Amino acid sequence: MIGHRAAVADVAFVHGLPVVGPLAAWVQCGALLGLDELVAVGDALAGRWSPWPAAREQPVDELAHVVQGWGSRRGAGRLREALGLVRANVWSPKETELRLVIVRGGLPEPPWLNRQAGDARGTLLGTPDLAYPEALVAIEYEGDGHRTDRRQWRRDLAKYERFADAGWRVIRVTDDDLAEPCILLSRLEALLRSRAPGGRST
Repeated sequence: MIGHRAAVADVAFVHGLPVVGPLAAWVQCGALLGLDELVAVGDALAGRWSPWPAAREQPVDELAHVVQGWGSRRGAGRLREALGLVRANVWSPKETELRLVIVRGGLPEPPWLNRQAGDARGTLLGTPDLAYPEALVAIEYEGDGHRTDRRQWRRDLAKYERFADAGWRVIRVTDDDLAEPCILLSRLEALLRSRAPGGRST
């Protein structure tokens, strides 16, 4: 823990300790956290996976407002850089990590994040973590819960079959792929190239 003094209006007491609000805490961490960690926290604030209502589904404009209000204090530059990488509708920190790996690998950023996909008849296929809808490519991060939870495993199988029947390709990603992403990036690049408009494989 690092204690400090600051003039902050948004303060609540939790078990007798003064605690600032989620947005204020994020900017105060600008000099303490690395860039990717700040992006992950920003994604959590703008996303929906936090169990705390005040720390989720915050408009990105609100994050931009608190970053602007931080001025030139310590960590301001890193916060501005992180803000440019924050996206709404992220459902887990691993999705943030996966997206950053893809972008830093030189590939286009997936335009869909946790957006429902349907087939040509409008039937819902599922909600992939990340997707390139024009190429019909979905990317799913799978933690151990997808393997150990029997119901989740069965739902995944059914979902992937629906996507396959509709002509989509699903890339399933684990922690091993994030640790050594070269093969993942090569596969994704080749797949996007082969399924680009005018060059899509059938």
